Amino acid sequence: MVRQSLIRITTLLFFAAIAVLLIASTFVSPSARAGQEQRFRIAIVGLVHSHAWGHLRNIARMPSVELVGIVDSIADLRELASREAPGVPLYEDYRKLLDEKKPEGVWSFVENDRHLEITRACAARGIHVIFEKPMAATYDQAREMLSLAQKHNIKLMINYQMAWWPENYTTYELAQSGELGKVWRVRAIIGHGGPAPRNPDDVRGKHFWTWLNDEKRGGGALMDFVCYGAVWLRWYLGMPKTVYAITTHTRPDVYKTNTNATVLASFSDNRVGLIEGSWDLPRSFQDIEIFGDKGSVYMARNRIEVIVGRERKEAPAGALAEDRREPVSYFVQCLRANKPLDGMVSPEFNVDVMQIVEAARRSAESGKPVSLPLR
Repeated sequence: MVRQSLIRITTLLFFAAIAVLLIASTFVSPSARAGQEQRFRIAIVGLVHSHAWGHLRNIARMPSVELVGIVDSIADLRELASREAPGVPLYEDYRKLLDEKKPEGVWSFVENDRHLEITRACAARGIHVIFEKPMAATYDQAREMLSLAQKHNIKLMINYQMAWWPENYTTYELAQSGELGKVWRVRAIIGHGGPAPRNPDDVRGKHFWTWLNDEKRGGGALMDFVCYGAVWLRWYLGMPKTVYAITTHTRPDVYKTNTNATVLASFSDNRVGLIEGSWDLPRSFQDIEIFGDKGSVYMARNRIEVIVGRERKEAPAGALAEDRREPVSYFVQCLRANKPLDGMVSPEFNVDVMQIVEAARRSAESGKPVSLPLR
Protein backbone atom coordinates (compact mmCIF):
# COMPACT_ATOMS: atom_id res chain seq x y z
CA MET A 1 0.00 0.00 0.00
CA VAL A 2 2.78 2.42 0.92
CA ARG A 3 4.60 1.64 -2.31
CA GLN A 4 1.43 2.20 -4.39
CA SER A 5 0.80 5.50 -2.60
CA LEU A 6 4.34 6.64 -3.36
CA ILE A 7 3.90 5.73 -7.01
CA ARG A 8 0.62 7.69 -7.17
CA ILE A 9 2.20 10.74 -5.50
CA THR A 10 5.23 10.59 -7.80
CA THR A 11 2.97 10.33 -10.84
CA LEU A 12 0.85 13.27 -9.68
CA LEU A 13 3.96 15.38 -9.06
CA PHE A 14 5.29 14.51 -12.51
CA PHE A 15 2.11 15.58 -14.28
CA ALA A 16 1.83 18.70 -12.10
CA ALA A 17 5.35 19.69 -13.17
CA ILE A 18 4.46 19.17 -16.83
CA ALA A 19 1.35 21.35 -16.36
CA VAL A 20 3.41 24.15 -14.76
CA LEU A 21 5.88 24.06 -17.67
CA LEU A 22 3.08 24.19 -20.22
CA ILE A 23 1.44 27.14 -18.47
CA ALA A 24 4.74 28.97 -18.13
CA SER A 25 5.48 28.52 -21.83
CA THR A 26 2.39 30.57 -22.69
CA PHE A 27 3.81 33.55 -20.79
CA VAL A 28 7.22 33.78 -22.45
CA SER A 29 8.20 37.40 -23.02
CA PRO A 30 8.43 38.66 -26.64
CA SER A 31 12.20 39.04 -26.34
CA ALA A 32 12.62 35.50 -25.02
CA ARG A 33 10.28 34.15 -27.70
CA ALA A 34 12.33 35.95 -30.36
CA GLY A 35 15.43 34.23 -29.05
CA GLN A 36 13.73 30.85 -29.52
CA GLU A 37 12.86 31.62 -33.15
CA GLN A 38 15.31 31.52 -36.01
CA ARG A 39 17.51 34.61 -35.97
CA PHE A 40 16.63 37.27 -38.53
CA ARG A 41 19.35 37.55 -41.18
CA ILE A 42 20.11 41.21 -41.93
CA ALA A 43 22.80 43.05 -43.90
CA ILE A 44 23.96 46.66 -43.75
CA VAL A 45 24.21 48.27 -47.20
CA GLY A 46 26.10 51.56 -47.19
CA LEU A 47 27.74 53.50 -44.37
CA VAL A 48 27.77 57.08 -45.65
CA HIS A 49 24.84 58.20 -43.45
CA SER A 50 25.88 59.30 -39.97
CA HIS A 51 22.97 57.42 -38.39
CA ALA A 52 24.46 54.12 -39.57
CA TRP A 53 26.92 53.74 -36.73
CA GLY A 54 24.58 53.72 -33.76
CA HIS A 55 22.25 51.27 -35.48
CA LEU A 56 25.17 49.06 -36.53
CA ARG A 57 26.31 48.77 -32.92
CA ASN A 58 22.78 47.90 -31.77
CA ILE A 59 22.24 45.29 -34.48
CA ALA A 60 25.59 43.64 -33.74
CA ARG A 61 24.45 43.10 -30.13
CA MET A 62 20.91 41.86 -30.80
CA PRO A 63 20.53 38.15 -29.91
CA SER A 64 17.55 37.73 -32.25
CA VAL A 65 19.42 39.10 -35.27
CA GLU A 66 22.30 37.71 -37.32
CA LEU A 67 24.32 40.41 -39.08
CA VAL A 68 25.43 38.51 -42.18
CA GLY A 69 27.40 41.22 -43.95
CA ILE A 70 28.32 44.90 -44.26
CA VAL A 71 29.01 46.62 -47.55
CA ASP A 72 30.46 49.94 -48.63
CA SER A 73 32.74 50.87 -51.50
CA ILE A 74 34.86 53.10 -49.23
CA ALA A 75 37.71 51.20 -47.56
CA ASP A 76 38.00 53.59 -44.59
CA LEU A 77 34.36 53.01 -43.68
CA ARG A 78 34.68 49.24 -43.98
CA GLU A 79 37.66 49.38 -41.63
CA LEU A 80 35.64 51.34 -39.06
CA ALA A 81 32.74 48.91 -39.43
CA SER A 82 35.03 45.95 -38.74
CA ARG A 83 35.80 47.46 -35.33
CA GLU A 84 32.11 47.87 -34.50
CA ALA A 85 31.16 44.36 -35.65
CA PRO A 86 34.24 42.11 -35.51
CA GLY A 87 34.05 38.98 -37.63
CA VAL A 88 31.15 40.15 -39.82
CA PRO A 89 31.98 39.70 -43.54
CA LEU A 90 32.79 42.94 -45.38
CA TYR A 91 32.01 43.63 -49.03
CA GLU A 92 32.73 46.35 -51.59
CA ASP A 93 29.85 45.36 -53.91
CA TYR A 94 26.35 45.20 -52.45
CA ARG A 95 25.05 42.96 -55.24
CA LYS A 96 27.67 40.36 -54.37
CA LEU A 97 26.68 40.52 -50.70
CA LEU A 98 22.98 40.11 -51.54
CA ASP A 99 23.64 37.13 -53.80
CA GLU A 100 26.14 35.35 -51.55
CA LYS A 101 24.62 35.97 -48.11
CA LYS A 102 20.95 36.10 -49.14
CA PRO A 103 19.76 38.19 -46.18
CA GLU A 104 16.09 38.36 -45.27
CA GLY A 105 16.37 42.09 -44.79
CA VAL A 106 18.67 45.03 -45.46
CA TRP A 107 19.11 48.29 -43.61
CA SER A 108 20.56 50.75 -46.09
CA PHE A 109 22.49 53.90 -45.21
CA VAL A 110 23.36 55.07 -48.71
CA GLU A 111 22.94 58.59 -50.12
CA ASN A 112 19.33 59.78 -50.42
CA ASP A 113 19.41 59.70 -54.22
CA ARG A 114 20.42 56.01 -54.21
CA HIS A 115 17.44 54.70 -52.23
CA LEU A 116 15.58 53.78 -55.41
CA GLU A 117 18.63 51.91 -56.74
CA ILE A 118 18.88 49.81 -53.58
CA THR A 119 15.13 49.19 -53.56
CA ARG A 120 15.32 47.83 -57.11
CA ALA A 121 18.13 45.45 -56.18
CA CYS A 122 16.43 44.21 -53.01
CA ALA A 123 12.94 43.93 -54.49
CA ALA A 124 14.19 41.84 -57.41
CA ARG A 125 15.67 39.38 -54.88
CA GLY A 126 12.69 39.37 -52.52
CA ILE A 127 14.68 41.10 -49.77
CA HIS A 128 12.90 43.41 -47.33
CA VAL A 129 14.51 46.80 -46.76
CA ILE A 130 14.74 49.66 -44.26
CA PHE A 131 16.01 53.13 -45.16
CA GLU A 132 17.03 55.95 -42.90
CA LYS A 133 14.90 59.05 -43.45
CA PRO A 134 13.91 60.60 -45.80
CA MET A 135 12.34 58.04 -48.11
CA ALA A 136 14.14 59.33 -51.21
CA ALA A 137 15.62 62.42 -52.83
CA THR A 138 12.43 63.15 -54.81
CA TYR A 139 8.73 62.45 -54.72
CA ASP A 140 8.88 60.52 -58.00
CA GLN A 141 11.60 58.25 -56.62
CA ALA A 142 9.50 57.57 -53.52
CA ARG A 143 6.47 56.61 -55.61
CA GLU A 144 8.55 54.20 -57.68
CA MET A 145 9.97 52.64 -54.51
CA LEU A 146 6.47 52.01 -53.20
CA SER A 147 5.42 50.52 -56.51
CA LEU A 148 8.40 48.13 -56.48
CA ALA A 149 7.69 47.05 -52.89
CA GLN A 150 4.07 46.29 -53.76
CA LYS A 151 4.95 44.49 -56.99
CA HIS A 152 7.54 42.22 -55.34
CA ASN A 153 5.67 41.87 -52.03
CA ILE A 154 8.50 43.12 -49.83
CA LYS A 155 8.37 45.22 -46.68
CA LEU A 156 9.74 48.75 -47.13
CA MET A 157 10.24 50.80 -43.96
CA ILE A 158 11.45 54.38 -43.49
CA ASN A 159 13.08 55.01 -40.14
CA TYR A 160 12.53 58.19 -38.11
CA GLN A 161 13.95 58.49 -34.59
CA MET A 162 10.74 59.82 -33.07
CA ALA A 163 8.81 56.77 -34.28
CA TRP A 164 10.28 54.95 -31.24
CA TRP A 165 9.77 57.71 -28.66
CA PRO A 166 7.05 57.08 -26.04
CA GLU A 167 6.56 60.86 -25.85
CA ASN A 168 5.57 60.94 -29.50
CA TYR A 169 2.57 58.68 -28.97
CA THR A 170 1.49 60.13 -25.62
CA THR A 171 1.45 63.59 -27.21
CA TYR A 172 -0.62 62.33 -30.13
CA GLU A 173 -3.11 60.70 -27.77
CA LEU A 174 -3.43 63.96 -25.81
CA ALA A 175 -4.15 65.85 -29.02
CA GLN A 176 -6.76 63.27 -30.06
CA SER A 177 -8.41 63.14 -26.63
CA GLY A 178 -10.17 66.50 -26.95
CA GLU A 179 -8.35 67.99 -23.97
CA LEU A 180 -6.83 70.66 -26.21
CA GLY A 181 -10.07 71.28 -28.08
CA LYS A 182 -10.09 71.31 -31.87
CA VAL A 183 -6.52 70.98 -33.17
CA TRP A 184 -5.90 73.69 -35.75
CA ARG A 185 -2.18 74.51 -35.70
CA VAL A 186 1.02 72.43 -35.60
CA ARG A 187 4.52 73.91 -35.41
CA ALA A 188 7.72 71.86 -35.67
CA ILE A 189 11.31 73.01 -35.32
CA ILE A 190 14.13 70.65 -36.22
CA GLY A 191 17.81 71.45 -36.48
CA HIS A 192 21.22 72.06 -35.01
CA GLY A 193 24.41 73.99 -35.73
CA GLY A 194 25.09 72.18 -38.98
CA PRO A 195 26.54 68.83 -40.02
CA ALA A 196 29.82 70.08 -41.50
CA PRO A 197 32.66 68.07 -39.87
CA ARG A 198 34.70 70.10 -37.41
CA ASN A 199 37.51 67.57 -37.14
CA PRO A 200 39.58 66.96 -40.30
CA ASP A 201 40.25 63.41 -39.07
CA ASP A 202 36.53 62.59 -38.82
CA VAL A 203 36.28 59.90 -41.50
CA ARG A 204 32.58 59.21 -40.94
CA GLY A 205 31.69 62.90 -40.97
CA LYS A 206 33.74 63.56 -44.11
CA HIS A 207 31.97 60.92 -46.18
CA PHE A 208 28.55 61.91 -44.82
CA TRP A 209 29.22 65.53 -45.64
CA THR A 210 30.43 64.80 -49.18
CA TRP A 211 26.88 64.05 -50.36
CA LEU A 212 24.82 65.90 -47.74
CA ASN A 213 26.38 69.14 -49.00
CA ASP A 214 24.91 68.53 -52.47
CA GLU A 215 21.25 69.25 -53.13
CA LYS A 216 21.26 67.09 -56.28
CA ARG A 217 22.06 64.07 -54.09
CA GLY A 218 19.24 64.82 -51.65
CA GLY A 219 21.27 67.06 -49.36
CA GLY A 220 20.64 70.47 -47.85
CA ALA A 221 18.73 71.56 -44.76
CA LEU A 222 15.35 71.48 -46.49
CA MET A 223 15.62 67.80 -47.39
CA ASP A 224 17.47 66.89 -44.19
CA PHE A 225 15.05 68.42 -41.68
CA VAL A 226 11.78 69.48 -43.31
CA CYS A 227 10.96 65.77 -43.72
CA TYR A 228 10.66 65.44 -39.91
CA GLY A 229 8.17 68.29 -39.77
CA ALA A 230 6.30 66.91 -42.77
CA VAL A 231 5.88 63.61 -40.89
CA TRP A 232 4.26 65.43 -37.98
CA LEU A 233 2.04 67.62 -40.16
CA ARG A 234 0.84 64.58 -42.08
CA TRP A 235 0.19 62.71 -38.81
CA TYR A 236 -1.79 65.45 -37.07
CA LEU A 237 -3.42 67.36 -39.90
CA GLY A 238 -3.49 65.09 -42.96
CA MET A 239 -2.40 66.34 -46.37
CA PRO A 240 -2.14 70.09 -46.99
CA LYS A 241 -3.88 72.02 -49.74
CA THR A 242 -0.95 74.35 -50.38
CA VAL A 243 2.69 74.60 -49.34
CA TYR A 244 4.80 77.76 -49.34
CA ALA A 245 8.51 77.69 -48.48
CA ILE A 246 11.54 79.92 -48.36
CA THR A 247 15.16 78.88 -47.98
CA THR A 248 18.29 80.80 -47.06
CA HIS A 249 21.95 80.02 -47.68
CA THR A 250 24.24 81.18 -44.88
CA ARG A 251 27.95 80.48 -44.45
CA PRO A 252 28.64 79.92 -48.17
CA ASP A 253 32.28 79.31 -47.31
CA VAL A 254 31.17 75.99 -45.74
CA TYR A 255 27.81 75.10 -47.30
CA LYS A 256 26.99 74.67 -50.99
CA THR A 257 23.35 74.05 -50.15
CA ASN A 258 20.42 75.78 -48.48
CA THR A 259 20.95 75.94 -44.72
CA ASN A 260 17.50 77.00 -43.54
CA ALA A 261 13.98 76.21 -44.71
CA THR A 262 10.75 77.68 -43.38
CA VAL A 263 7.52 76.08 -44.57
CA LEU A 264 3.91 77.25 -44.21
CA ALA A 265 1.26 74.67 -45.12
CA SER A 266 -2.47 75.34 -45.34
CA PHE A 267 -5.04 72.64 -44.64
CA SER A 268 -8.80 72.32 -44.91
CA ASP A 269 -10.99 73.90 -42.25
CA ASN A 270 -8.57 76.83 -41.65
CA ARG A 271 -5.83 74.69 -40.14
CA VAL A 272 -2.15 75.51 -40.62
CA GLY A 273 1.22 73.85 -40.18
CA LEU A 274 4.66 75.42 -39.74
CA ILE A 275 8.03 73.72 -40.21
CA GLU A 276 11.39 75.25 -39.41
CA GLY A 277 14.41 73.21 -40.48
CA SER A 278 17.87 74.66 -39.94
CA TRP A 279 21.60 74.00 -39.89
CA ASP A 280 22.15 77.37 -38.17
CA LEU A 281 20.68 76.90 -34.70
CA PRO A 282 22.66 77.39 -31.47
CA ARG A 283 21.63 73.97 -30.14
CA SER A 284 19.75 70.88 -31.25
CA PHE A 285 15.97 70.84 -31.68
CA GLN A 286 13.47 68.14 -32.61
CA ASP A 287 10.43 69.74 -31.07
CA ILE A 288 6.76 70.07 -31.89
CA GLU A 289 3.84 72.02 -30.44
CA ILE A 290 0.22 71.18 -31.21
CA PHE A 291 -2.37 73.90 -30.66
CA GLY A 292 -6.08 73.45 -30.06
CA ASP A 293 -8.70 76.10 -29.33
CA LYS A 294 -8.53 75.21 -25.60
CA GLY A 295 -4.82 74.56 -25.04
CA SER A 296 -1.58 73.22 -26.48
CA VAL A 297 0.93 70.44 -25.91
CA TYR A 298 4.67 70.80 -26.40
CA MET A 299 6.85 67.75 -27.01
CA ALA A 300 10.58 67.16 -27.20
CA ARG A 301 12.67 64.09 -26.42
CA ASN A 302 11.93 63.11 -22.78
CA ARG A 303 9.54 66.02 -22.26
CA ILE A 304 5.81 66.67 -22.65
CA GLU A 305 4.21 69.89 -21.39
CA VAL A 306 0.47 70.59 -21.54
CA ILE A 307 -0.57 74.27 -21.43
CA VAL A 308 -4.17 75.31 -20.81
CA GLY A 309 -4.65 79.01 -20.14
CA ARG A 310 -1.93 79.98 -17.65
CA GLU A 311 -1.60 76.50 -16.26
CA ARG A 312 1.37 74.41 -17.31
CA LYS A 313 1.84 70.79 -16.34
CA GLU A 314 4.29 68.08 -17.24
CA ALA A 315 2.72 64.91 -18.62
CA PRO A 316 4.37 61.50 -18.18
CA ALA A 317 5.04 59.45 -21.29
CA GLY A 318 3.24 56.15 -21.52
CA ALA A 319 5.04 52.87 -22.09
CA LEU A 320 5.45 51.40 -25.56
CA ALA A 321 4.95 47.74 -26.39
CA GLU A 322 8.27 45.92 -26.49
CA ASP A 323 8.25 45.54 -30.27
CA ARG A 324 7.58 49.29 -30.74
CA ARG A 325 10.65 50.46 -28.84
CA GLU A 326 13.19 50.09 -31.62
CA PRO A 327 13.07 49.66 -35.40
CA VAL A 328 14.56 46.22 -36.08
CA SER A 329 12.35 44.41 -33.55
CA TYR A 330 9.26 46.08 -35.01
CA PHE A 331 10.33 45.29 -38.58
CA VAL A 332 10.99 41.62 -37.79
CA GLN A 333 7.75 41.28 -35.82
CA CYS A 334 5.73 42.62 -38.77
CA LEU A 335 7.49 40.21 -41.12
CA ARG A 336 7.04 37.17 -38.87
CA ALA A 337 3.36 37.97 -38.26
CA ASN A 338 2.78 39.02 -41.89
CA LYS A 339 1.41 42.37 -40.71
CA PRO A 340 1.66 45.63 -42.68
CA LEU A 341 3.96 48.34 -41.41
CA ASP A 342 1.91 51.20 -40.03
CA GLY A 343 2.11 54.82 -38.97
CA MET A 344 4.99 57.11 -39.74
CA VAL A 345 7.38 54.37 -40.85
CA SER A 346 5.13 52.87 -43.54
CA PRO A 347 5.96 53.47 -47.21
CA GLU A 348 2.49 54.77 -48.06
CA PHE A 349 2.70 57.39 -45.32
CA ASN A 350 6.18 58.39 -46.45
CA VAL A 351 5.16 58.89 -50.06
CA ASP A 352 2.78 61.52 -48.67
CA VAL A 353 5.64 62.99 -46.62
CA MET A 354 7.81 63.20 -49.74
CA GLN A 355 5.00 64.97 -51.58
CA ILE A 356 4.99 67.67 -48.90
CA VAL A 357 8.80 67.95 -49.02
CA GLU A 358 8.76 68.09 -52.82
CA ALA A 359 6.11 70.83 -52.73
CA ALA A 360 8.31 72.82 -50.33
CA ARG A 361 11.32 72.42 -52.63
CA ARG A 362 9.34 73.56 -55.68
CA SER A 363 7.90 76.51 -53.77
CA ALA A 364 11.33 77.63 -52.57
CA GLU A 365 12.59 77.51 -56.16
CA SER A 366 9.64 79.38 -57.65
CA GLY A 367 8.88 81.78 -54.80
CA LYS A 368 5.21 80.82 -55.06
CA PRO A 369 2.82 78.55 -53.11
CA VAL A 370 2.44 75.05 -54.55
CA SER A 371 -0.93 73.28 -54.61
CA LEU A 372 -1.35 69.63 -53.70
CA PRO A 373 -1.76 66.97 -54.92
CA LEU A 374 1.29 67.48 -57.11
CA ARG A 375 1.06 67.05 -60.86
